[in-house]
Amino acid sequence: MPAFEGSPYGLAKPVFLTALRLLAAKRLSKMQLGKKLRDRGFATDVVREAVDECERRKYLDDRTFAQLYVTSAIEKKPVGRMRLLRDLIKQGIDGDLAREVVEETDAGEEERLERAIRKLEASRPGERFDRLARRLVNLGYTPPVVARALRRRAQEGTAIGGLEEMR
Repeated sequence: MPAFEGSPYGLAKPVFLTALRLLAAKRLSKMQLGKKLRDRGFATDVVREAVDECERRKYLDDRTFAQLYVTSAIEKKPVGRMRLLRDLIKQGIDGDLAREVVEETDAGEEERLERAIRKLEASRPGERFDRLARRLVNLGYTPPVVARALRRRAQEGTAIGGLEEMR
């Protein structure tokens, strides 16, 4: 039986109070909360119980964390799905859940890619095609998606030098 159940003093445990303070200050994933509590010197088994209790009480939810993280990330910067996946997994989100949440945002990826292209072109006018493509891949767009978008722009007359290099 977890230490928190059935005990009127369970909520007063230092580890749980610390978890609540951390969660009140910033939204965290389960992994992040566990790491922060362990970094503060709490034993692994006590940390696990506190994290489980926070999750049971719905103070902690990795799906909600991932959804808010993705929404915030794409509002700040036009990043692609690969970058979003990598960042979520780095934040401690399970790979399957990360893919699921990112797929919910896929509908706007083309628009984000176009925004990224416009932003990069504005900041570095006349940049070579291969460098622009590399920057877009670094933002998390896959090479085939980048190549299609840049070819489409070239066909529309907004060509960037070096298009032949992508074929």
